[in-house]
Amino acid sequence: MEVKSRPESSKSGVIGRRSWMILGAAVLALVGTGCATPTVRLEEEATVSESRAKRDLGVDYLSSRRTAMAIRELKASLEMDPSDPETYLWLAEAYRRKGQTAVAERYLYDAVERAADREDARTEQKARLSLSALLAQMGRYEDSLEQCEALAADPTFSTPWRPLTNCGWALMQLGRYEEARIKLGEALDFFPRFGPALLNLGILEAKEGHQRAAVETLERALDSRLGARGRAEANYRLGELYVSLGRRDKAVEHFSEAAEKAPNLDWGSQAQAYLDMLR
Repeated sequence: MEVKSRPESSKSGVIGRRSWMILGAAVLALVGTGCATPTVRLEEEATVSESRAKRDLGVDYLSSRRTAMAIRELKASLEMDPSDPETYLWLAEAYRRKGQTAVAERYLYDAVERAADREDARTEQKARLSLSALLAQMGRYEDSLEQCEALAADPTFSTPWRPLTNCGWALMQLGRYEEARIKLGEALDFFPRFGPALLNLGILEAKEGHQRAAVETLERALDSRLGARGRAEANYRLGELYVSLGRRDKAVEHFSEAAEKAPNLDWGSQAQAYLDMLR
């Protein structure tokens, strides 16, 4: 929609001049007090504004997979405003993508600390959720549980099924299957079609030897919203299950789906290897 400019009236000009006179009087009054001068505040606001512009540019680079450029801009943002928790959060994500998990972990703990200082509950929650996933990725499942259990118990967190799913995965990796089932069940009570929870529950059913239940749950996971990696994994695991059930046709169908849709991911390449053996 086009926004058309309006001609200024003489009245608006009077109001404008009057506003500047009031602003000038306020400046003179504040200079004589012990408060920070408006000039200092304006400089601080300009620095914060420039810092946020750098941060937003870094996020844009990250969304277009230009990770090195993202890190450069995010670090420049941090130099201007080292108290901004969101910048630490995005830097953690950038380093996670580069595979530098220890660096990512440090930035996430910094994000939690800075967000708590600012009483920024939303950013603190995001950082804890990312931290629980990263620690699980690093194989530190007990540490991951500490983060996701605290977040799942937070009544102000709007999507409790996410930390509950992370808790379920960590517990499964620790061999605590019954507890894992409870957490994943709680996640699905909140959001019955949450793809990652269904995927993890399907994996758990397979681990416990419940092949039919595993197939049904993984099929439900594919009917939900899953990212490319999750869909490739679900298809691969279904292929394995159908091989064990003697359903070669269904196994080939799911391995083919994983190989075709995610050829550059681990699950896709493993599916292709299975297909080469079956054909």
